[in-house]
Amino acid sequence: MSLDPAEPPIPEDPEEEIIPYVGPPKLLPVATKTGEEDFEQLMAFKCKLYRFRNEEWKQRGQGILKFLQHKETKKCRLLMRQDATYFIRANHIISEAIVKSLFHQYGYEWIGQDQSDGETKLESFCVKLESEEDFDKFYQQYEECRILNKDED
Repeated sequence: MSLDPAEPPIPEDPEEEIIPYVGPPKLLPVATKTGEEDFEQLMAFKCKLYRFRNEEWKQRGQGILKFLQHKETKKCRLLMRQDATYFIRANHIISEAIVKSLFHQYGYEWIGQDQSDGETKLESFCVKLESEEDFDKFYQQYEECRILNKDED
């Protein structure tokens, strides 16, 4: 068999069939539903999320936490998806006040009726943000959404 790339390969066995390489298959784009189609994104933050379980804070995930507002009802909710896997780690309507966290310098704690595991449960959350600027923006956005939701009730 010739090793020169300019020459076509000639099989040593005349009965052997040469199968040409055609490359990987071309995949067509598929429309996926995320459940966020009816919402408008107000703000997003890169953060770590913690949940209070068994008398301690346990990391729930790391990823993008979004403030979303429903286009029709104007209710605001908080949604966080895990980096790389996009699993939902927090999903609830903003209703309760937040407080500065004792757990982390740039963190806030709150309670929410979470629906990320498929059933609605009252959970305590803590978010750890990357900078002081994000810390201030997060608080302002959370309070705006809480007031919007309170006015809608």
